[in-house]
Amino acid sequence: MKILDRYLLNEVISPFLLGIVAFVMVMTVDLLFTFVDLIINKGIPLGAVAQLLLFKLPSIMVLTFPVATLFGIAMCLGRLSKDNELIALRTSGISFGRIAMPIVVISLLISLLSFVTNEKIVPYSNHLSEKIIRMIIMKQPLPDIRENVFFKDPYNRYFYVQKLDARTKTLENIMIYELAGERLPRVMTAKSAKLDSLVLHLSSGVIHKFDDNGRLAYEANFSDMTLNLKEDPLTMADQKTPQEMNSGELGAQIKSFEKIGVSTNSLLTDFFMKYSVPLTPFIFALIGIPLALPGLKSGRTWGIILTIVIMFTFYVFASVFRSLGRGGLVHPFLAAWFPQLLFGTLGIGLLVHERKR
Repeated sequence: MKILDRYLLNEVISPFLLGIVAFVMVMTVDLLFTFVDLIINKGIPLGAVAQLLLFKLPSIMVLTFPVATLFGIAMCLGRLSKDNELIALRTSGISFGRIAMPIVVISLLISLLSFVTNEKIVPYSNHLSEKIIRMIIMKQPLPDIRENVFFKDPYNRYFYVQKLDARTKTLENIMIYELAGERLPRVMTAKSAKLDSLVLHLSSGVIHKFDDNGRLAYEANFSDMTLNLKEDPLTMADQKTPQEMNSGELGAQIKSFEKIGVSTNSLLTDFFMKYSVPLTPFIFALIGIPLALPGLKSGRTWGIILTIVIMFTFYVFASVFRSLGRGGLVHPFLAAWFPQLLFGTLGIGLLVHERKR
């Protein structure tokens, strides 16, 4: 590694690490308020709350990687520009592309680290944190609604619940399919259900059964039906949300639901975002390098302002398109990748323009 590469990497990494620490602390403030309430008002042990905070950290860190990368680049180039070091490098015959290359490489490595963390660590830590939350809910139910809950019961039945109220134990838009020895499962849907101990009371539903060729063999409507359960689905420990699955597990879940005709727009959007979100540090580097260069008067001030503006604009786009994808208004692939493609294209255009200058 050449001296220039080491110098630039050191200039980026120091504020990058500082950014991670700062942004993690900011993002955990809301969690800390919630955790203090759990300790004081709900009597939850301090040890359980400390574990919950620890298990939440990996997912928070993945969210801070892009912002910390942008912050590191802006602070690095801002400082070099303020001290006229960029001018010295350019007048020495070093091209803009050569200056930007080590910064782009480190952003790619950060994106790779983000993907590995998001794929290997985050699902496991999220699952452990959700188990703790479910234990807390089981002891003292909280009045919130969890959407898109998936689980499998000991009778080899698979459940999809669009909405549930853990306090009243009321479920809405339920889909159940049973694997009872046939090649294709029997499918039951119901508009609502009420959980009474270990008995599930379904209302306003339809039963579908298919032959071996996938054609509908019969269809029957019912106004009321009861199902016996071995475990309470509201507290079942092995149920997983998309945030608790890696891409392989989520992909298998999507295929299962596609086979029986359940809309998977929400799941597909989350699936594609498992690949698009880790690439964000690289995208932020592409757009941050050229924007951090021209007309810098105060390196630190400009670095902070630039980080906030780009971060806010990008995440507004990402939030809007994620909602559009989950609602089926935009294809899930486009919903997950459009912000990255838009900002990446803009960044490449700005890099080319800066190189020509």
